[in-house]
Amino acid sequence: MIDWIIAQQGIVSLALVLLMVCEHFFTLKIGASLTYKLWALIPGCLIVNNLPMSLISMPANSFARYVVGVKPPLNTITFETWFTVWATGVSVITAYVLVHHMVIWASISKRRAINTNAYYSTKADTPMLFGFVSPKVLIPFSFKSTFSIQQQALVLEHENVHRKHYDHLWNTLALATVTLFWFNPLVWLALKSFRINQEIACDHTVMKGKTDNEKLTYAKALVQCAEHCSNALYATRGLYPTFGEKRTMIKRLNAIKQPMRNNKVLAAGVLSIAAMLTINTALANAPVAVTKPEAKINQASPVKRVPPIYPEKAAEQNIEGFVVLSFDITETGATDNVKVVNSVPAGVFDKSAKVALKQWEYKPRIQGGQRMRQTGLLVQLDYQLGASLDTASVEKNASPEVERIIIPPNQGK
Repeated sequence: MIDWIIAQQGIVSLALVLLMVCEHFFTLKIGASLTYKLWALIPGCLIVNNLPMSLISMPANSFARYVVGVKPPLNTITFETWFTVWATGVSVITAYVLVHHMVIWASISKRRAINTNAYYSTKADTPMLFGFVSPKVLIPFSFKSTFSIQQQALVLEHENVHRKHYDHLWNTLALATVTLFWFNPLVWLALKSFRINQEIACDHTVMKGKTDNEKLTYAKALVQCAEHCSNALYATRGLYPTFGEKRTMIKRLNAIKQPMRNNKVLAAGVLSIAAMLTINTALANAPVAVTKPEAKINQASPVKRVPPIYPEKAAEQNIEGFVVLSFDITETGATDNVKVVNSVPAGVFDKSAKVALKQWEYKPRIQGGQRMRQTGLLVQLDYQLGASLDTASVEKNASPEVERIIIPPNQGK
């Protein structure tokens, strides 16, 4: 899990930076609707970065040749420590969300407010859309005394636009992303930008076709909400967007005051960058075919090697030889499809070589957050009576396409 989480950070961070730049500098220039829709880039990149590439067998000639004894696997204790820290953060955030959800749910009145499609709530200081699946519009008990009839209609229209935009689902996805990548400070900064884009896009929809007087009335409603917004409400702004959140107020008022320019050239440029980012992510995870015959292969890190046993009869008869085996490495690191490609003398060392290789284990290759199956790897086991009895050794001047291991007599007994 930790390997997968780490593998996502590059593309997620790059996409978040791009979207925050768009929110800060280009919202009024390329349009509120487009800027908000660009946030779909995050789930899009995550999907592309995690396509089921493990279904595709990667040819061994796409790897460089490895040397026995290279970097060992990740220390188990270190892995468990990082996983514990990450899981603790996820648990704390999840518990926080559930507690606030239950508190707000318990505060909702059983009946709708008169002449509205909203419900009163003691926890709602300003109007808000509450819920992840079947959202409800919540309003404070002071709603009708605080706003004029015209303001009430505009505020409720705003919340209903949130529902039409399926913002409750997008908010759920955003919250899940923050929970999963809580240790990345960019996701918390991006959550604020996402909320700003969401509110401005909603305001823009509400203000379409409205008169200047209605826009002024709407702006006054925003200010009134901000004045009644308590500090306690800030604790829930990451869960449910509220109509009068103070920190986004200035940008929303400016967006109402200044008309959207919809610069088509700039919009096309931003969309091109987003498209290239997604395409490059897909290409980065695609298997790379190497056609040059001199290409080196087999960059698989061994975790466990069981030395072959030198056949007793071959040793007694002073028979030497070798066996070339082809094999695959599965997604779990086990060997598979072990086959004899060539052996000299034929059949003498085949069984010994196959029995040993089937017990070997490798560190799985991970690309794009997915474990990859490696196919068509080659290894040559040399059975030499004069070799050292200490350990099996690797022939350094072997063919770049075949790892050559020398097996001394009595090795493995």
